[in-house]
Amino acid sequence: MEQQPQNNNTPGTQPPPAAPMPASWTASDTWLGLFLLVLSIFVYVLAISLVGDSQNTGIFFVATFEFILLIPIAIIFSLRKVRWVELGLRGFNRNNLALGCGLLAAVYFLVIINNLIMVALGIVTQADILSEILGELDSPLLFVFVTVIVAPFTEELFFRGFLFKGLREKYGWINALMFSSIIFALFHGQIATLIPTFLIGALFAYMYQRTESVYPGMLLHFTINAVGALILFFANQFGAL
Repeated sequence: MEQQPQNNNTPGTQPPPAAPMPASWTASDTWLGLFLLVLSIFVYVLAISLVGDSQNTGIFFVATFEFILLIPIAIIFSLRKVRWVELGLRGFNRNNLALGCGLLAAVYFLVIINNLIMVALGIVTQADILSEILGELDSPLLFVFVTVIVAPFTEELFFRGFLFKGLREKYGWINALMFSSIIFALFHGQIATLIPTFLIGALFAYMYQRTESVYPGMLLHFTINAVGALILFFANQFGAL
């Protein structure tokens, strides 16, 4: 009796394609989306600065900033009549996730080395800034929720599903990986973490290239942010930072 092939796809999603699928939006649309993101961030930060510095402003900033990434996608997709599922909201072979975890361990080793060098040089790290933000918020759990749940979702949709995929067909997947990872690193705004964030972004883009799905990157992104956020949260609660 012939054995049925095992289904390793994530449930409730479209199956992975047999080959990389071209984007339904053009590279020009992708560049326009990047411009709209920069413009949206500028307007958002300007509006926040005009409101003034307060506890409520800080909470609002933490709760809403990541959703700015969805604005360019919504505009471009509305104009081009593109479905959001084309960002890579589809199933994937779970064997690829094991590969991603192995690569993540290697990348994270480099991240730790980078952080140790930054601390030795007395350079302010992302952990220092995030710890300060946590200390100023009455609701640190909101920060943890946004960092662990919202950020992996919105950032993978934009940087891998929209930016990487939108540039891949015209420039090739390696060039698209490099550029999207550079923008991903710059988006986080920390000189001290540019190289580690670039490497992490490159890993997520590579996983997208292998699977045509944003879910592996989201899961790995979730893991990284969850570990970092929980360490900072408990360190703040017990006065270690």
